[in-house]
Order: sequence, then structure tokens, then C-alpha cells
Amino acid sequence: MAGDLLRQRADGHRRAFGLAYGSLVAAWFLGNIPQTQQLAVAGALHHTFLAVGGLTILSSLSFWTLRAHDGESVSRGRQADLA
Repeated sequence: MAGDLLRQRADGHRRAFGLAYGSLVAAWFLGNIPQTQQLAVAGALHHTFLAVGGLTILSSLSFWTLRAHDGESVSRGRQADLA
């Protein structure tokens, strides 16, 4: 029960962080573009999508460097219960 609550909290924090990060990247690309310039806004949002997607791919590459037994000190060698 406590593990579920902890996982739910962690999921909420990940979503909030992702939304905040995406918003900051969008704000950086949007700069001072007025919202009346729809093509410029759409272009900035496309750049945001590409930047966030690129960073996601780049960060996922770090998981490829993990070895088979990485993390055993945290889990103490136990398998996850997927019930």
C-alpha cells in the first residue's frame, strides 16, 4: 500500500517536471513572438517538440549503458512483483 502511494507521488512529480521543462523550452523558443503571428508561434512550438524529443532520445541512450546487475544494491537482488 505504501509502495503504491510512493509510486503515485513519483509519477506525479515526473509529470509536473516534464510539463515545467517543456514550458520553459517553449517559452525560450517563443521569445517575444506575439500570438497573432500564428506561423511563427507554430514554428516555435515545432522547434520545442523537436528539442524535447531530441533530449528524450539522448537521455534514453544512458539506459543502454546499464549492465545486467546495475541497481542490485538498491533492490538487494530482489525481483519486482508485477502482480
